[in-house]
Amino acid sequence: MESCAESLVQEFRPESLGLNHDNPSDFVRPQWPINQKIYVAYRLVIAAGMVGWIIADVMYETEVFYSDRRWLYLIYATNWSFILLGLTAIVQAVCVTFYSSRSRPSISDRQTFERMPRSLKLQWGLQNLSYNSAVVVTISYWGFLTFLDTSKILMSDMSRLKHTLNTTYVVLDLLISAAPMRILHMLFAIMLGSIYSLFNAIYFLNDGTILQGRHYAYNVLNWENPAEAIVTCVLCIVQAILSQFILYEIYKLRSWIFSKTYFDMATSRDGSEMQSIMAESPKYMTLDEKREAEEHVTQ
Repeated sequence: MESCAESLVQEFRPESLGLNHDNPSDFVRPQWPINQKIYVAYRLVIAAGMVGWIIADVMYETEVFYSDRRWLYLIYATNWSFILLGLTAIVQAVCVTFYSSRSRPSISDRQTFERMPRSLKLQWGLQNLSYNSAVVVTISYWGFLTFLDTSKILMSDMSRLKHTLNTTYVVLDLLISAAPMRILHMLFAIMLGSIYSLFNAIYFLNDGTILQGRHYAYNVLNWENPAEAIVTCVLCIVQAILSQFILYEIYKLRSWIFSKTYFDMATSRDGSEMQSIMAESPKYMTLDEKREAEEHVTQ
């Protein structure tokens, strides 16, 4: 078994930045010996729950805080992350349902995937964006926003729930599914954070108003104090890096627990894949065997 240092070295190879994976079925099956139909049902329930929660959250915040200006919902980074998490759940549900229905006899059969399909690349990209941003949002909220920003929308019970259950779900889902995590995929989240920071700055420079006549969503991201806003952006980048390491370590912990708990199953999976590879390998004959075969054909 490879050491921690060797594993980290593998993670920082250039190819680890891409969205290719040797075993695409990992993205549409559970890590554990759970019936695939139960896993499909789990994905469908999560997707439906996410959609319902987002709709309810938009309606609640619009009615209570935005004075029917529903578009203000998109000013907050938390809501970007929340919508991404819901979109990821929908894509996961669609992919799991589709590939589970077309694979026979098993979703983990090598014949199901010849290569990493674009749909699963999209799912993996969204998963990295939404899972990482969820952890960043939770750390930011409970780490300093609750102490530095006392706006009513951030101090509401719904806000506390939204900043807690998002990461709780991410951790639990990462422990259930067989999907891997890559450290270098933190660059996706850093790019998303940079886009939000740019959007936030442009909104401020164009005198956009949010709540109580102020031009910023968070006190710590007020561009009237550019030094403080820049420090906040840098801090969020550091959090995105830290969050990806946390997610990666959860993935490695899950894999380690599985290998220790279901050693025979893990071995049989590796063995069946090797048998499939050997079965598909070309067979070569010696000269005597070839001569005998030709003589048999002429007879």
